Amino acid sequence: MIPPSSGSLSRRRFLTVAGGAAAGALLLGACGDDDGGSVSSEGGDDDGTTTTAVGGAVALAQFFGGPMFAAGEPVRAPFGVSDTEGLLPTDDTPEQLTIKILDPDGEEVDSVEVARRSEALPRAYFPLTFTPPAAGVYTARTEIGGSAAEMAIMIDQAADLSVVKPGDAIPAVATPTPTDARGVNPICTAEPACPLHDVSLADALGEGRPIALLVATPAFCQIAICGPVLDVLLEATGGHPDVRFLHAEVYANPGEGLEEYAPIVSELGLHFEPCLLLIGADGTLVERLDTIYDRSELDERLTALV
Repeated sequence: MIPPSSGSLSRRRFLTVAGGAAAGALLLGACGDDDGGSVSSEGGDDDGTTTTAVGGAVALAQFFGGPMFAAGEPVRAPFGVSDTEGLLPTDDTPEQLTIKILDPDGEEVDSVEVARRSEALPRAYFPLTFTPPAAGVYTARTEIGGSAAEMAIMIDQAADLSVVKPGDAIPAVATPTPTDARGVNPICTAEPACPLHDVSLADALGEGRPIALLVATPAFCQIAICGPVLDVLLEATGGHPDVRFLHAEVYANPGEGLEEYAPIVSELGLHFEPCLLLIGADGTLVERLDTIYDRSELDERLTALV
């Protein structure tokens, strides 16, 4: 089990914890299956970080890892840009990158332009999206300031993934509310507690409208991004009145230890957090925004959801 973070994170510490596949494992994957780990690559730290630079000091810091992506389905693989000190400040991060996607045989199968995102966030990221035709280890390769950088992306068969995927029906989990905590204490670790707990997921699914459900633990987030993405979600509520917004915590009783998860974690097959689930009015998952999203990306996805 990865322990809770204490205090603020330096750029280097954030990279160690979050850059590379350690970010994909986040709090949960690192305590899960031994075979659910990430793909190692050059430049890794002892804790599993897989930021990789090729011939230069810059590297791509993966905000994902473990078994998350399915062959034949759209993949959203967010990443940041780092140097030897850690993640670059937003102003030092390129505004746009051209990413070449290489298949497991090293053949180029796609080239994607990805714009930097950072609106209302303390750090910048790039939400790389592509559709891998088959399972295997893909390579995302780019050039930054004349230096090559790349990262590995593991693609699994859909049947081998436990995490809920687009097109899956969302289980009617009775998530905690102020009147029924259902064994979760506290029901919100944000300070102050957020207002996105007044209705359980089970009841929200019965309303017949789109849902944005964030599974995250602001007080115990190892990569210090759960609080910022919850804030971004809270800001979005006023602009999307047709969407039901919900937040669910990861741990059942963090005051007594981080060994027991809230029921929502196993029901959704999560091994990482934060995870934002965008659910259609029919109760099926439309899209996952894993780990990080900014105000602009969230607004685009919420607008498309309705």
